[in-house]
Amino acid sequence: MSNAVLHRQAVLNQQAVLNQQAVLNQQAVLNRQALERGAVRSGAARSYRTEPRRRRTDGELRRPSSGAVAYRPTHTGVSRADHVRGANEVGWRMVLASVVITAGVLCGLVGVAQLATTDGVSNSAATEVVQVQQGESLAALAARISPDLPVAQVVERIMELNAMSNSALHPGQSLIVPSSTTR
Repeated sequence: MSNAVLHRQAVLNQQAVLNQQAVLNQQAVLNRQALERGAVRSGAARSYRTEPRRRRTDGELRRPSSGAVAYRPTHTGVSRADHVRGANEVGWRMVLASVVITAGVLCGLVGVAQLATTDGVSNSAATEVVQVQQGESLAALAARISPDLPVAQVVERIMELNAMSNSALHPGQSLIVPSSTTR
């Protein structure tokens, strides 16, 4: 290698050593400043007990006799991870599920109540077609096709099956009526 290259390497090495010394000096200054502020406690600055520890036999409270008491700052870290919900917290899903279940139970109870209150006229799904005779009213037709059931209920069912808005009938008119088991 040439002398110029060797000289260049020696200069670079010397600069690296100077840079390391400057960094170490800067760190020492920063540590000294932190120690003066009280931010960092060195090992020599720790205080140790000078008297032996005695057990409390009479329940007395031992307090320092004099001087300032230095408390270390306490920092409590909090995790940023998702936390598991407590057992006593109710979420919106639980409320929604309760509402849906309650609505289902109420619908079921209403359905059972309607089944229990309906009579035989409404339950019969079978129907038949009859012709209205001369001078026959809706009540007379109901009494003729279902004599064992109340006339008012049979009239209601006939009007419902035929989508009638009034009870006017014409001779020869065809009507859908609930089928009678006694016929």
